[in-house]
Amino acid sequence: MKKYFALFCFSLFSFTAFAQEKKVKFSITPVLGWNQEKLDWNIAGDENGQNPNILSELKWRKLRGPEIGISSTIALSSVLQTEVAFRHFWISQGTVNDADYASDNRTVKTSDYDFKADRGHSSDLRAEIFYTIRATEKFAFAAHTGYFGRYQTLYMLDGTQPLVEGKELKSTYKPRWHGLILGLRTDYHTDHWSFLLNVSSLYFPRYSANANWNLQEEFSHPISFTHKAKGIGWEVNFRLEHQITKTIFPFLQVGYTDLNTGTGTDQLFKMDGTSTISQLNAVHYSSFRMGLGVHMKF
Repeated sequence: MKKYFALFCFSLFSFTAFAQEKKVKFSITPVLGWNQEKLDWNIAGDENGQNPNILSELKWRKLRGPEIGISSTIALSSVLQTEVAFRHFWISQGTVNDADYASDNRTVKTSDYDFKADRGHSSDLRAEIFYTIRATEKFAFAAHTGYFGRYQTLYMLDGTQPLVEGKELKSTYKPRWHGLILGLRTDYHTDHWSFLLNVSSLYFPRYSANANWNLQEEFSHPISFTHKAKGIGWEVNFRLEHQITKTIFPFLQVGYTDLNTGTGTDQLFKMDGTSTISQLNAVHYSSFRMGLGVHMKF
């Protein structure tokens, strides 16, 4: 994740330098907030989606913690803007459920465990271009497109009692979402207030993840299995700003993201060098966040 943060910082510096050189308007927006995420996936018993149609299912729930973010916007012309944004979330609370089944449609459950998931993190990087379709003194409507990347590290940890006596459960699952953003943004202004609604329709050409199931001795380490799939999703953000000076605009914002995949592949790697492939049935991710920030315009 360090290389993506370094890329963001370099882009932010470059955009700022460009703005100073060309004397075009730009803004910087730091945000401090709170986030709650959840993610679940399930696989079938074989690559045809059978034996049974749901073999194993993982559900991370109420992954909560603080979040920080920063973005920079450059006005390239009266109708064209470019924006780079970075957001990082630390997980301080959460649980995960691991369940296995022996028959179709979750009818015969062979195991069911609840674990702690109060560690981990999630980062978002996005770079976009905005085109203003229509603008008046109080209203602006813009279309945007660009790149979106989400990188997570989720944990499965022992609760009050260890899963295996004398050993520590410390399994990880690392999802990656990235692809194209398409969206619309509406901005309405009054004398000192601004209401911004941004809706993104997201297409992800690829979802991938790798896992390390550290207590499974027959599995390979550090990569026990991988997931690959294609998916779609959407995101909505609302911001309420209040102008207190010519350049300072404090704001409150809330946002929601929902991402899903179709069927894909689950490839399990074993210590003996062999591997097996099963069907990844689906992955679902969602996030609700809220925060306070300052929009500084120059």
